[in-house]
Amino acid sequence: MPDQRSIKVQAPIEAPLQPDSIALAADRLGMSETSCELLDQRLLKQLEAAALSDDRDDFLLLLSRAIDEGTTAEAMVDQYIPEVAREMGKRWCEDTLGFARVTIGTSRLQSALRDIEDTYYKDLHLDRNAASVMLIVSQDVYHTLGAMVLASQLRRNGLSVKLVLGECLEVLAEHLRHSSYQAVFISSSCGETLESLSKIVDVVTTSVDDRPPVVIGGTILDVEPTGNVAALTGADYATKILSEALEFCGLTRPPLGQLHMTRGQ
Repeated sequence: MPDQRSIKVQAPIEAPLQPDSIALAADRLGMSETSCELLDQRLLKQLEAAALSDDRDDFLLLLSRAIDEGTTAEAMVDQYIPEVAREMGKRWCEDTLGFARVTIGTSRLQSALRDIEDTYYKDLHLDRNAASVMLIVSQDVYHTLGAMVLASQLRRNGLSVKLVLGECLEVLAEHLRHSSYQAVFISSSCGETLESLSKIVDVVTTSVDDRPPVVIGGTILDVEPTGNVAALTGADYATKILSEALEFCGLTRPPLGQLHMTRGQ
């Protein structure tokens, strides 16, 4: 099955934010096991400065140079860009960085993720029989950086991904009825309610006869016990660890190699 990359963003990036939303944006899906402890701190500071620069091209130029000098595209997507987002969010919460600059910086990080997909993963070809996953970000959730990171990780695990951002429940049901998915992952944030997540799970349950397993991940698991999230929403599983989610859904396989992680290979 070819990769399904259609994206709809319901709300503009300028939409009102909760105080902790950008700080948590990169962790919203929360299904990453990578650690940022060993990252190049100098490069992190340079990336943040470039994302906030008056010149919109500074970030992409720095990103390209860093990858050419040995930082893998995979590390940039999974670690560096999310860590820059966290730092900007932290500075905003501390009132040392203004709303407008954080908004611009976040937008540039998202653009960089798309550029990496187009430039460094362009030769990534999925098996025609690749399993298909629907990845959902709820309505009224304004930050999609974490979902974009997770979508990239899933594709690098050989999966076809349908990323659904901000759709109403009726449209979500249409997507489910017209395609077959082996799993549904739901993004969540600590500001969402279990009731709102249960409505999404209910749509998945009632829209198709042979429904796929539903997994909830994200920062809601920082404020709600994992067992409660699954039990009270009707989801089959809840986790912040990608490998656990894939194993539960029977989708484990060796990730794609470094062939697709660097330019020109």
